[in-house]
Amino acid sequence: MAAACELADAGYGVTLVERRPYLGGRAYSFVDPVTGCQVDNGQHVFMRCCTAYLAFLQKLGVLSKATLQDHLRVVIRDRQGRPSSLHAVALPHPLHLLPSFLTYRHLPWRDKARVAYALLCIYLTDQEDWRREDKRSFLAWLRAHGQSPAAVARLWELLIVATCNNRVDRVSAGQALMVIKTGFLQDPHGADLGFARDGLSSLLVPEVTAYLAQRAAHLALGRQVQGLEWEGARAAALRFRDGSRLEADAFVSALPFHQLLPVLPPELRAGPFFGRAASLETAPIVNVNLWYDRPVMEEDFLAFLDSPVQWVFNKGRLHSHTSSGAYLDVSISGAQEYFVLGKEELQALVTRELAALLPRTAQASLVRCLIIKERHATFAPAPGSWERRLPAVTPVPNLFLAGEWTDTGWPSTMESAVRSGSAAAQALRRALPLRTSTIVPGAIPAESVLVKG
Repeated sequence: MAAACELADAGYGVTLVERRPYLGGRAYSFVDPVTGCQVDNGQHVFMRCCTAYLAFLQKLGVLSKATLQDHLRVVIRDRQGRPSSLHAVALPHPLHLLPSFLTYRHLPWRDKARVAYALLCIYLTDQEDWRREDKRSFLAWLRAHGQSPAAVARLWELLIVATCNNRVDRVSAGQALMVIKTGFLQDPHGADLGFARDGLSSLLVPEVTAYLAQRAAHLALGRQVQGLEWEGARAAALRFRDGSRLEADAFVSALPFHQLLPVLPPELRAGPFFGRAASLETAPIVNVNLWYDRPVMEEDFLAFLDSPVQWVFNKGRLHSHTSSGAYLDVSISGAQEYFVLGKEELQALVTRELAALLPRTAQASLVRCLIIKERHATFAPAPGSWERRLPAVTPVPNLFLAGEWTDTGWPSTMESAVRSGSAAAQALRRALPLRTSTIVPGAIPAESVLVKG
């Protein structure tokens, strides 16, 4: 969507091809037929440091449909119900988080001192350090910088699982260092949290559709691409599953890497450029949506330690049209061990945990449970993955890449997605200056855009 809007702004003729009958890729919502509520496929959160995403919302005129904290504040409870918080105060960076670390009750003072040392080391890193540290895990980096098992479990894991969708032993140190410095240390407001005030599809899709229509772009929804056709070294057309085809001067693929590679001819797929992406992996997320017969939670959201229930979002408060406090979304990231559980097992596990963590749920009646599993929710920023993320420019002169998994430097987020779309659009404009072209960002499934001439 970001690539299509930018190319349409520049005057290219754009056709946006999407496998599904709706836009949004892995950031969409639907109406639950039982409750009538808008349900997101997963709880998406952004931060004030997500400048490209916020600019995209501003361009579409929908920033008012999202809410953003004035200052970071996250309440964190342990299994005994003891609260603490990570919060920012009016001090220059990186001191804006110091009071919250000093009062963080889930770690002893000795660990707090070691955490302060690690944070200082992270603050002093730069992009060269991040790429150099990509080969080892963040857990290895933490151990090398004196972090105790308690600090790893009760602070670092909390931050990294939420932002990188994997545990610290499975996340590249370089990616983790980038996230913590960019999000938490270099701007007092960088980590202010933001949420859509309605379903994700309601936030963006109507405005993107209207924006593209006003610029004479074409939406080709429900069209699944089978492959690319070639003329020499250039891509010439998309071939759809129904046998039809679409010619274009240039193509922007916003496919996930595991869907892009099968579209390419074998020699490209196995070649030194595209072949790097073959070893990338994905990580799942599980969301358990629960409706109770009465309000059971007052906070907008809570984080929990020592529990598979990592984050609970009070969708009744975040979405103004739902009953306040009675609709919760339990979000479990890095959910490999929970993804394999059946609905009954997951429901029993989560409701049992909530009864201990939020005792009011034990006195309420559960009206509905809706579980959403995203097997390929994000790419996994594992150690060594940075060099396997591909740039926007490819060896094919009229094929460009977008997608949150490409080499944006960011983890798998809406921010990375928007940055990648902009990078692909700019690369295309440099390679093919506007004459009388049409552009099709993306190829097949999920988030795809295609440029036609």
